[in-house]
Amino acid sequence: MSALKAKVKARPVDAAEALLEIGSEELPATNLADLFENGAANPLEAAARKVYEAHRIGIDAIRVYATPRRLVFHATGVQPRQAAHDVLTRLLTRQESYDADGRPTEKLLTILKHRNGRAEDTLVQESNGKEYVFLKKAEPVKPTAQVLPEVFAEIVKGLNFPKNMYWNDSGFHFPRPIRSLLGLYGSRPVSFEAAGLRSRAETVFFSKSRRQRVPVKDTAAYFKLLTQRGVVLDQVERKKRVKQLLESLSRPLGARVYDDPFLLNEVTYLVETPEGLAAPFGREFLDLPLEVLTVSMARKQRLFGLVDRSGRVMPSFLAVLDGKATESQKKIISRNMEGILRAKLQDSLFFYREDQKLTLEKKRPELAGLVFLKNAGSMLEKSERLERLAGRVGPAAGLDAQEVRDLQRAARLCKSDLLTQMVGEFPELQGITGRYYAAANGESQGTALAIGEQYLPRTVNDPLPSTRVGCVLSALDKADLIAACFGLGLEPTSSLDPYGLRRSAVGVMKIAVEKGVELSVPELVDGCLEELSKYVPEDKRKAARGKLIGFYKDRFKAVLADRGHREDVIDAALAARFDSPAETARRVEVLSKLASGPDFIQASKVVERTSNILKGNKAELPRQIRADLIREDLEREVYELYSRHAEDIRRVVDGGDLAGATSLYARTFFAILEQFFEKVFVNHEDPAVRTNRLALLKGIRDLYTEKIADLSKIRPS
Repeated sequence: MSALKAKVKARPVDAAEALLEIGSEELPATNLADLFENGAANPLEAAARKVYEAHRIGIDAIRVYATPRRLVFHATGVQPRQAAHDVLTRLLTRQESYDADGRPTEKLLTILKHRNGRAEDTLVQESNGKEYVFLKKAEPVKPTAQVLPEVFAEIVKGLNFPKNMYWNDSGFHFPRPIRSLLGLYGSRPVSFEAAGLRSRAETVFFSKSRRQRVPVKDTAAYFKLLTQRGVVLDQVERKKRVKQLLESLSRPLGARVYDDPFLLNEVTYLVETPEGLAAPFGREFLDLPLEVLTVSMARKQRLFGLVDRSGRVMPSFLAVLDGKATESQKKIISRNMEGILRAKLQDSLFFYREDQKLTLEKKRPELAGLVFLKNAGSMLEKSERLERLAGRVGPAAGLDAQEVRDLQRAARLCKSDLLTQMVGEFPELQGITGRYYAAANGESQGTALAIGEQYLPRTVNDPLPSTRVGCVLSALDKADLIAACFGLGLEPTSSLDPYGLRRSAVGVMKIAVEKGVELSVPELVDGCLEELSKYVPEDKRKAARGKLIGFYKDRFKAVLADRGHREDVIDAALAARFDSPAETARRVEVLSKLASGPDFIQASKVVERTSNILKGNKAELPRQIRADLIREDLEREVYELYSRHAEDIRRVVDGGDLAGATSLYARTFFAILEQFFEKVFVNHEDPAVRTNRLALLKGIRDLYTEKIADLSKIRPS
């Protein structure tokens, strides 16, 4: 019993955690928000895990935490030693390595001697269709504590950010200068070097413009110390604290915080010890639109606006501070903030009044001096293209006469606010500014709202346009940009998409699918390319057409996959036809509901078996099936069923009852084709009979695949 206890005591109980902290000057909050708030897997965590794996150190999990001045990589379940690993070195072919009696040849033994290997360390494996002899050697297995310095140094060196800087002679680059490094393995410090610095068993706190270095003995002490100092290390928890803080400050004012996800994300990475205050601003600025007020607050000062229960802006703002502050300190800070905000709002009010001295229509000619895209004309020409496209696409999209007029007017004026002082100061107010100015100019409500919604959705978190006119204008604006870029050879690559074309195409597909707007992709592509004929030669337009349709199709698949639909069901629907994304999405919705039912399974079998038979046929088959070439009773029975029910199935499909069509199709053909394929030889020796039988099977297959889906693409569940 005592021996067992001794063994238990000897185990490094605290060796199951490893922690790396990078202390730096204040990191760009927007960069951190992009990394941690995009809804995808954190790339820093994935990169760190790869480093551990490359060094054969097993871990259960790794989390990365970020505050303005520290990046922390915390690994749990860290194994005490490297995993065993054998290295295989290819030596010779099997024939060269062994004689007829199976003994090692002199050549093999010589090579083994030079490599310090033995014959019993070899094994035979196939490689590139030949059998080779390999030498197997076990790599050394080191304690984790011995390997972690290299792991930590590699993690630091491997970090990748959009913008970096150099600050010393080490040649290392990072968004801001690194000032401290800390490495811990349970209760032991890990000494390593990176970025020209040697790690130290301490962390740094920044207060009142001074750095304070505090010793750290182990991972538990590190987290406890941060908590005692008020640092909220976990960005998820910190964001929650910031939201709670804003809510607690707004509640006594009878208000709620104006929803600004981007600002909330940014502020989360500007503070590590959240503290807040509320302060008023002048009521004379309430004449400004809500968005102008909130953007004026958010830009530079990162202040949050408040609205009442009716959604009207209130003359107060909220600020989130980094670190504790006394009430007297908060009063001084709020007065300073109010003074700076007042100056900004005075500028905004001046811009707002000056801009309205000239209508959007009168500003419009100056768009000739704004370049839309190099080699694709000016913003004036773009607005002219959009106006013409609106007249073509609007009616096809189901807009009534008044909506088409609103759409054409909105397309004509939608870029005029780019010439305003307000947009010059606040580019993020493009479209929104145009909406207010259009309403002030006496434009119809439909036109003004569409101008305000033309850029939606800008990001994955943005709402879609709320009006049908706004939906179509947004789709046309994005489609024109995509077509111009593809026509000019500026399509995105696997790693680069500088014009945000994927995001724009997803926006078009979401508008069609989620808003049910009837947009024809081929017609939209053709219309946009035709409008660009002045800048894109015919041969390039032809080459771009297929690419564009494929590009939209890929984005459509991504949108449907995000909605939870199976990839094979989406592919099956797309294989039938892809004209209207809205209509295709409706087919996918129905097919997804039917997918596990017996009718769908039987219909899939019919399509799959007929498709398989037809794969080997390269010749064009006649559409008309000849009754005089039918030779067998079972063949005639299939033909009569097809003749009797083909029109019924087409009628049900055209009526939109895909479930009914699937059921009728399965009931008509499943059982009889099971017998047919068992008893009738399709590839008859008589070419005319063979062709006729193939034509019959093609007719049966196409009843479903031409208008509903190619169910041969469905994978067995």
